Amino acid sequence: MTEKRKISGLQSGQVTVFGALLFMVVFSLLAAQYQSALYYMQKASAERAARLSVESFLAGYNRPLRDYYQILAADGGRGQRHFYAQGIEEELLSVFQRNLQAVPGMESGRSAQLEDSAYTLFIDGEWDFFLREITLNRKGKLAEGIWDGIVDLWKGANSRTSDELKEKQEAQKQAEAGKTETGKNEETEGKPENEVQIFDPRDFLAEIWNQGILAAACPEGYDLSEKTCPMTDVSFPEAGSRMDRVIDFKDDSSILGLLESWKGILDNGPGIRETVSDAAVCLYIRDVFADAAQRTPAIEHERVLDYETEYILAGNESDRENLKTVLWKLIAFRCVMNMAHLAMSPDKSGQVQETALLISSALLLPQFTEITAFLLKMAWAFTEALADCRTLLKGGKIPVLKDDTSWYLTWDQMLHMDRHILDGNDSREGLDYAEYLRLFLFLMNREVKYRRMTHLMEKNIRLLPEYSHFRMADCVYGIQAAFCCPTGAGADCRVQMALSY
Repeated sequence: MTEKRKISGLQSGQVTVFGALLFMVVFSLLAAQYQSALYYMQKASAERAARLSVESFLAGYNRPLRDYYQILAADGGRGQRHFYAQGIEEELLSVFQRNLQAVPGMESGRSAQLEDSAYTLFIDGEWDFFLREITLNRKGKLAEGIWDGIVDLWKGANSRTSDELKEKQEAQKQAEAGKTETGKNEETEGKPENEVQIFDPRDFLAEIWNQGILAAACPEGYDLSEKTCPMTDVSFPEAGSRMDRVIDFKDDSSILGLLESWKGILDNGPGIRETVSDAAVCLYIRDVFADAAQRTPAIEHERVLDYETEYILAGNESDRENLKTVLWKLIAFRCVMNMAHLAMSPDKSGQVQETALLISSALLLPQFTEITAFLLKMAWAFTEALADCRTLLKGGKIPVLKDDTSWYLTWDQMLHMDRHILDGNDSREGLDYAEYLRLFLFLMNREVKYRRMTHLMEKNIRLLPEYSHFRMADCVYGIQAAFCCPTGAGADCRVQMALSY
């Protein structure tokens, strides 16, 4: 009996030890699972806090940049005159810690650290993000070849005009070389008794042109902006360009030099082939930047310059100089295209030839008739170009290549010219002022164009007191940050987050 009790007690002891061991194993597994679940919960909380921290920074995008120019980017300057990395890091860490401490069991989040941070700047040197933002909702594509065709048409017309003048100069030299002595004596004889006074329209054109290109090409009563803005303190400085020339409309060498100087005005740079992006950029410029045709963009705000599109094209510090440069380009384009029309119009050429014959006969220089006729046609085309500029600045339209119905100035008006006639064109067919500017923009070097766009963005935003130190070079488009925080279990949790607009 006693031996049976001993065996039973031994069995009971074995069961108790086995149960204890089993309990310890199960408890250890549960504890390990709990610790693992707690760690991953804390890591998930840290990842969520990291994401909220980075999102919070990106949510603080520059408001005027978004409102004025539809661009999302955060100001990395944080109100400073330079990129303020320390301020950004403090802001990221502060938001991370606050979000972490709000999680139960993560009170130790206050000791979290920001281990590393990297920033993707909005202007990255290749303009990828810049183009992405401004073309995002502008998927329209201009038909490829349209601008190429216009440029080729203009260049061909300019070359033919220049070649025609050279041929007439050569013919005149040959005529002068072959003059007989009898001819010379005839030229030295007195003028006819009943001399007829011939009006030369080139005199009136020279009178207008000598008053300056703005007086010649702007309609009467035009409200010319006198705004100026230095651009020496912008992120990506870009030198401007000016165009001006003294023209003697009675000197064939002066006109030939003018035509030769115009050959580079519509030089299609590398940007013309990037049809999709550049077409979208040109549409964007028309939407957000003002121009001299008094067109108001969709978003109204204070601007450092009124002629913003002209600034992008010319890059000078004053509206006056930028408009002069653009008008010079416009006159060059329109004058050559007008000469192309005159060359295809026998009636107009015949009218000019008659006046040239009268003028050369009155001067007793018949060998100059052809040269005089060419210079008169050039004066007619140039005066028509001035009228075209005034029409465009008033909001009218001008076709690229005119016909008899769209031609404005008659030869009789040229012979009885007064300055009020130039303002009388109210054409509504063809391209408007902004569309001609789009042609010039499309031919620009893309780097120059984009840099000047950022100049206007910077300077306009700086007009707001709270953004007086804003710089496009400091704008952040994306951010990557790595955080480290204690988990309370003797281990540290490291999380990394990368986001962009």
